[in-house]
Amino acid sequence: MSDLLINPPKSIPVSEHSVLLLGAHRAMRADAHRLATALSDLPDGTLEDAVALGQAFAQVVKLIHDHHWAEDDVIYPFLIEREHDHVELDAAMARLSAGLRMLAHQRAATLRYDTHRYLIDDAAAFNNILVSHLDREEDLVIPAFESVLSGADQRALAKQESKLATYRHMRMAAPWVLASATPEEAAAMRAAAPRLLIIVHDHAWKQRFARVMAPLYVPTSDQKARR
Repeated sequence: MSDLLINPPKSIPVSEHSVLLLGAHRAMRADAHRLATALSDLPDGTLEDAVALGQAFAQVVKLIHDHHWAEDDVIYPFLIEREHDHVELDAAMARLSAGLRMLAHQRAATLRYDTHRYLIDDAAAFNNILVSHLDREEDLVIPAFESVLSGADQRALAKQESKLATYRHMRMAAPWVLASATPEEAAAMRAAAPRLLIIVHDHAWKQRFARVMAPLYVPTSDQKARR
């Protein structure tokens, strides 16, 4: 799975907040690569597979939007002016989502083929925009958070962010971040999280996430073997 960790987050001493931020960034990088692979391996003429992949990607879009809302509403006003990169990412995700919907309902073989090819190009463009954005964000936000903010400021920021962590968000966000974390990152995040959250994750959230995200997270060959 090392191919999923293209341009991984920088390994630097960070606070609990930054560990979670970098964990979400690692998940985004991995999912962008997974999407490109899933689209390249998507069989021609299988509307069911296209529907399932579109549904899985829709969950990724929601998770990224939630992450950006937390940044725009809390982190950037607390530290810096918000970036315009989010607008570009929103446009790239909207284009991919629309293309996946078209593919899932396109019965004409020629148009389905063309839509599929365009989606592969759009996935590559999304990956480039996302990785560039995350690199810049980590270069800017992490040093500012770790070296400029006092412990009291960091606690105040974490408290504001926690208000956005609804149950609906956490039941997808927790397994999303842990699924792409290194063993060391996963251990640190699990140690810092409330014990009840880890129990619910291990016995319910993790399994639900695996079912919903299988079209994106499980190679096509493995999916066929399960059927």
